[in-house]
Amino acid sequence: MKRYLKTIALMLLTPFFSECGQAQVDTESGFFEYKEIYLPEGISEAKKLGLNNVEEDWGIWGHNLSKALPKKNISMSIYAAVGGTRTKEQFCFSSDQLYNYLEEYIDDNFSSSKTQRFAILPNDNALVCQCDLCRKAGNTATDASPAVFNLIKRLAERFPHHQFFASYYLSTKGLPKESLPDNTGVLVSAMDYPLSPVNTPQENEFESLLRTWKKYVNHVYVWDYINNFDDYFTPYPIFNVMQRRIWLYAQSGVTGIFLNGSGDDYSSMSRLKTYVLADLMKDPTRDWKELVREYCHQFFPVSGDEIASYIYLFEATFAKYGKPLPMYEGVEKIMKSYFLPEEFSPFHMRLLELLHKTSDDEREALTYMTQAFCLTRLEIKRVNRHIHDGTSDLLSMLNDMSNNNFHSYNESYWSIHDYMREYREMIEHDLVYGDKNLLKGVELVPLTPLDEDYNDISILTDGQLGLPSNYHCGQLISSANPALRISIPHVNGMRKLRVSFTNNAIFRIALPTSVQLSIGGVQIASVVPKPSPNAPNRSFVEFNIPASASGSMILTVVRNKAVKTMALDEIEGFEN
Repeated sequence: MKRYLKTIALMLLTPFFSECGQAQVDTESGFFEYKEIYLPEGISEAKKLGLNNVEEDWGIWGHNLSKALPKKNISMSIYAAVGGTRTKEQFCFSSDQLYNYLEEYIDDNFSSSKTQRFAILPNDNALVCQCDLCRKAGNTATDASPAVFNLIKRLAERFPHHQFFASYYLSTKGLPKESLPDNTGVLVSAMDYPLSPVNTPQENEFESLLRTWKKYVNHVYVWDYINNFDDYFTPYPIFNVMQRRIWLYAQSGVTGIFLNGSGDDYSSMSRLKTYVLADLMKDPTRDWKELVREYCHQFFPVSGDEIASYIYLFEATFAKYGKPLPMYEGVEKIMKSYFLPEEFSPFHMRLLELLHKTSDDEREALTYMTQAFCLTRLEIKRVNRHIHDGTSDLLSMLNDMSNNNFHSYNESYWSIHDYMREYREMIEHDLVYGDKNLLKGVELVPLTPLDEDYNDISILTDGQLGLPSNYHCGQLISSANPALRISIPHVNGMRKLRVSFTNNAIFRIALPTSVQLSIGGVQIASVVPKPSPNAPNRSFVEFNIPASASGSMILTVVRNKAVKTMALDEIEGFEN
């Protein structure tokens, strides 16, 4: 009976899946041997949901080959030869000593009673060993695949009860010369396969790649993505696109899926995501809308209809938008695409009203959700220049979340506390200087090209400081080489010009090496920016404007050549 019902489901959903083709899958035995969702509930409730977990199922996961090395007296022969010199930044996969270390690590730590998986991956860079052995194996300056495959084959034959995986990523995008042993596999990153609601050329290419790999290894796992990694709190329309992808993987011969999310950091609606996606990986013929409805009714008896209705609307808006989801983006950019504040803000307010009618687990979950959504609402207000309109209450609710041991809101581990502190600094700065700033709202003219994704120069005279901890928040990112030049109107009565910058080592954003001001072709001053004593991620540079000065004002910002980008924050003018 169970097999019959699944067959009927396949028939009923054929129109939905027709673009992907009909999968030849045994619906009785299931679709995937490995299923993991890297979200808090995917970790804590893995066994309950029939999911795998990297901590239990992998002896080595990701770019962590160094985990198998001894703690001291490591032979330099295991490291890559690049430019004639051994570098610890990458491995030599032809090294006998590296094989010996791995063999000893597996022998000492993993019995033959349980199959473990081992990712034999280069470090996360494009360096490739060029020693004689590696070049003899077939390595080129950009392709380490031949040496990696040799090592994997050697390990697979030595430990037939375990599984060994290569990766299709950076320096290992080559294919084996021949089929590898049955206990080998490949981790294929879906980074180049856009999260699109419609068919794309990249989808066809990715499907072909998966089918090709299936000819060489038994175990083809896809590493896919289900979060905006710059913002864990703003809703992310993932259900429709992931159902499409999971089905594609099933019909392409994929045997395992790792869905990369926020890890053990809080992510809005992460429990809902985990439950729905777990069911889709068990059976991608299920309708995601029905799964969302079932989950919301079960776990959100008071607020579930509201949550489900918003998800349906949000997903429909994204589908209509028709372009891929960004995996690294701020609220300002997504407001111009699939995210509509006029849909989200009322939804958030309705949830706050319903919160008082909830109890027990629903109240706890809804409390965290509404608190997290406060960051999104604050960003909407910042983008729309409404930073004095109701932001105090939103900051207070977000602070409650921070006090409940929720720390980061993005992949870079910047804290909720940092965000709130900088937001309050922005409000205070506007209260003190907003009415005095003669350049607020004044149009500037760039004299050198702006970066394609950061071409709105009006952000420099909007009167609002940016937030240094997040490069999406109010800064003009520039990679101008060697300098960015900006023409500034000579406003009557202006005797002081202040330029602010932000720097952030995590995002490889550095202060410029110098900032110069010229008026009428005459240089007034050249200043080297220094971090602010009380705010090391900010820098303020000031210029005094002589009363006798006349002519056009040109600001020249010289980029640090050692770092690709700099971030201009605000340009302000004052009487004194």
